[in-house]
Amino acid sequence: MKLEDFKIQFFENQRGVFCVGDEVKGKVCINLRQPMKMRTIKIYFEGKGKSHWEVKHGRSKTDYRANETYINSTLVLYGGAEPSSSATEHPAGYHEYEFGIRLGPTLPSSFEGKRGYVRYFCKATIDRPWKFDENTKRAFTVIRHLDLNSLPDSAFPVFGEENKNIEGCCCSRGSVSVQLMLNKKGFVPGEPMVYTIDINNASDYSCDGVRLELRQTVNIMTYCLQTFCRELCLVFFASIRSHKTDQISQSVLIPALPPSKLDGCGIIDVKYAVLLTVPVNWSSVQIEREIVIGTIPLHQANPLPSYPAIGVPSLDNPASAPPMEPPPYIEPPPAYEDCVFGGANIRDEHDDEHTSGQTQWTPAYPYYTWDNRRPPPAIPSAPPPAYDA
Repeated sequence: MKLEDFKIQFFENQRGVFCVGDEVKGKVCINLRQPMKMRTIKIYFEGKGKSHWEVKHGRSKTDYRANETYINSTLVLYGGAEPSSSATEHPAGYHEYEFGIRLGPTLPSSFEGKRGYVRYFCKATIDRPWKFDENTKRAFTVIRHLDLNSLPDSAFPVFGEENKNIEGCCCSRGSVSVQLMLNKKGFVPGEPMVYTIDINNASDYSCDGVRLELRQTVNIMTYCLQTFCRELCLVFFASIRSHKTDQISQSVLIPALPPSKLDGCGIIDVKYAVLLTVPVNWSSVQIEREIVIGTIPLHQANPLPSYPAIGVPSLDNPASAPPMEPPPYIEPPPAYEDCVFGGANIRDEHDDEHTSGQTQWTPAYPYYTWDNRRPPPAIPSAPPPAYDA
């Protein structure tokens, strides 16, 4: 085999994470044991959105598909630019060919889901006459920033309340009242989300397996709207015994996730919510409230207003523990983390046994690291009705 090594490297960004408007710069590295005849060495950039799912009708099924193209560009690095260019003998040894392409300002952020994705990659090709072409492939992440400061309600607290009567075999067995409070609506990955959960279990049953989950809702728009959800358990609590009350005030870090909305994509929309589930007997009490995941945190978050608790025991000296926000962020983000939901196999119908490079790919997103000061628990409070979302 004449080809010993063939790969793509990015300059100054080995992780392969770029923001809209950035220039993707790098080099194609080739190492030949012997001279090789070829027409060109070229690199192809592609950015595309794609969704696919099927609906079964008895023994038949209907496929739903949608596609969008964001980048479709080829750069010739060696040889003639025309397809009919004659072959030349490329010398043996190690060689590097640099490239650069500017990302447009309206591209959507990278996203990988089971039934749809927004994916960016580059693919270098050695065009060989009368032989199979050699290819190497590398994906990269594109970030379109979502600035939480541009969303006025991101700084306001979120509140939810539910009450459920519990039925036994032939009579009422009491009720369960639940409240959920979040310190605000907008977060970035790595930021602590401060929450307070109040549970008044006035029933004859214990509430076992209370859990707080982060729900990602993906709306895919083709000929019809289809919604898919996936959940990530943030916190799992022990049981609340019957005829007992409990208050849980803690914080949990937001994991690495693509931003809400997925601006710039016309076929995929992403939303997030916090889902609190309190199981009781054969049913459960649930509170779901929307939150926003951004890429640029709030510069100055509004402090939570203080107001009395509603139907829950008060804390000792609540005024001594006002809610605290994380300190302002420092640009650039200190790290990028792989998406908590994982990635996908990026081989497509154009890849064969002569295609090397990446086959598994997980996009990475900005992940902010706050200082070691743990925010205190949120104080029980009644919500401003306008921001009950």
